[in-house]
Amino acid sequence: MGLNPLSLATGCAVKVDLIDTVYPALEKLKDKLRENNIEVMPREDTDIFVSRESEVIKRVINGGEFDADRAVSLIQVNQETAGNPEKFANFLLKIYTSVKTRRRLVVGKGHSIVTTNPKAEVGVLDLIKLDGKALNSYTLANNDTIQIVDPLDDPGSQMQVDVGISNSLNDLFTKGAFQELRMIPVADAPDPELKETLMRNFESFSKRYGVELLQDIQPQTGTLMIGATVIGKSDHELPVIYSRVDENMEILVTRPVGELTPINVHMWLLTVPELLETLEERGITLQRVEEAKKRALDYMTKPNFATAKVIYEHLPEFGKEFDPKAHIAMTTDVTGPGIFVIKEFADKASVDVELYNVPVIDREINEFATENFIIPNSTAGTNGAIVMFASRKVIDDVAQSLSRAGLEPSVIGRVIGKGNGTVYVKREVCKLIHRENILKYFKVKDPQA
Repeated sequence: MGLNPLSLATGCAVKVDLIDTVYPALEKLKDKLRENNIEVMPREDTDIFVSRESEVIKRVINGGEFDADRAVSLIQVNQETAGNPEKFANFLLKIYTSVKTRRRLVVGKGHSIVTTNPKAEVGVLDLIKLDGKALNSYTLANNDTIQIVDPLDDPGSQMQVDVGISNSLNDLFTKGAFQELRMIPVADAPDPELKETLMRNFESFSKRYGVELLQDIQPQTGTLMIGATVIGKSDHELPVIYSRVDENMEILVTRPVGELTPINVHMWLLTVPELLETLEERGITLQRVEEAKKRALDYMTKPNFATAKVIYEHLPEFGKEFDPKAHIAMTTDVTGPGIFVIKEFADKASVDVELYNVPVIDREINEFATENFIIPNSTAGTNGAIVMFASRKVIDDVAQSLSRAGLEPSVIGRVIGKGNGTVYVKREVCKLIHRENILKYFKVKDPQA
């Protein structure tokens, strides 16, 4: 299937590393892409543009001809390419320049994952051609594709597909966009029967949640891929008001983070029985891990419609002014990079922030996972919690609305003021993350061990 279950095959953990590979590769490519009339937008949860009367969507695989204005890309590369910014940059350049369009092409959102199969590299691009007059709404487009959620479950189960689609929709929901939802499945598998099962599961999700299903070509790599490109609209302004984030704002998260940790711990306990003894010495039972895993899967399987509606209700109407006393300024979701997303968005807003705590599903299990190198960042998630920056009054209103909807919101930090994106954390955060390329971007505030 192209999976390596002992290398964190679950969910967003298979993303190509943003810090060490993706960002350096894009920096190398910038000038070459510009020469080819291509622009890759800065990191954002989703591609965003003003809606037009005509929005025609077409998928191409490894290149094709279409007069596209926007592109959402899914890149799958082997481990060697994923670990080398130069090779990754060359692959991106080949894929992006393979699109033949007479228009300036904007790659609004890119997503990249790793496979163990060296022959399964592929570029899937969903292209959008825009014509006609502008409308009073925004269109948002996003792709998130994973390989598997739980390697111990049937790859063709409905749960795997539900998480894959919900994970992609989450980036739209993060911005309060849930109108006119459509999806183009991404489904690939080692055998035709499994692929057909996956497609039936997409149809089931579409009917249950009222998301229009658009049929298009699928990759033929013979590896397992489950995800979707999703398109939606919003007739409100979006929470990308980075310039208005200031010291009067707090940071709220909608529920605990780090869903991938109990799934990976459970997988490793069954694979390496000696770990169970180490776990039990700390007073943690296998049953407790199984309960934490069930809770994580419950979070991951359900699309976050309720959160999207709460965000939408706290945004100005299209074309209206942002009011810090009534509106959310900035949002993102906690996925593959875990709480590193706080650093990314502090940079966007040019503010320094302080995190009081990082709520996880079971702290002792997460710390065990980090100490035993089971997962390098135990705050990572899939279809993860959503983080919001807003004034205290707005945060209180949002928290009440989320609680009524059955979520578990908590205030996890505050904005100190304008700055260079420094994130101050307590030393205990180091018990949840052992990846130096993430920890080096955080500043420990309490010097005591």
